[in-house]
Amino acid sequence: MSQTDVNLKKFTSAVLSDAEAQRSKIMAEIEDYRQREMQRAEEDVLHEAYNLIQSEIASIRNKQSREISLAELEGRRKLLTLREEITQKVFKEAADQIVAYTQTDAYSDWLCDALKKSSASMADGSLIIEVKRGEHTSADKLIAATGRKATVQEVPGILIGGFILVNNEKGFVIDETLDQKLHNEKDWFAASSGLTLRL
Repeated sequence: MSQTDVNLKKFTSAVLSDAEAQRSKIMAEIEDYRQREMQRAEEDVLHEAYNLIQSEIASIRNKQSREISLAELEGRRKLLTLREEITQKVFKEAADQIVAYTQTDAYSDWLCDALKKSSASMADGSLIIEVKRGEHTSADKLIAATGRKATVQEVPGILIGGFILVNNEKGFVIDETLDQKLHNEKDWFAASSGLTLRL
């Protein structure tokens, strides 16, 4: 394993550790919020039931059931919104840290190494290396990493870093963008973050 891979693993581990710490803090806040909202909803329902119970017991049961359902739906909606906000915040912070990393020499080394490996697995022919606008690593260095005829194009679709390698002659594309790698982590985050809804 190269030093660059080790550094990338350390960096990834640090980002995930930070995200886990943030998740724990946010989970405590969510649980506190959920308890308060459930207690408030229960108090509202019990108060109304007490006022109406003498005259309309049957209608109170129906109304109470409807109100509980509405309170649960509203609570679920609020929790869904909060969960989405938390996820967006975590991934925004991760993206910001990765963008900062893309301005380092360690990133340039990783980028060239990944480009060399991808080029070796790509069919013969000239290549197009698509990178983000304002890429830190020089075009000459990127082309040299492929070991063959290539051109570099800055594209608006890559916002964080990495590259898309295209061989138009053979119709092959390799996506090694950090944008896509971060996006792929959203499913893992949703499954392992503990931000599930319990009402």
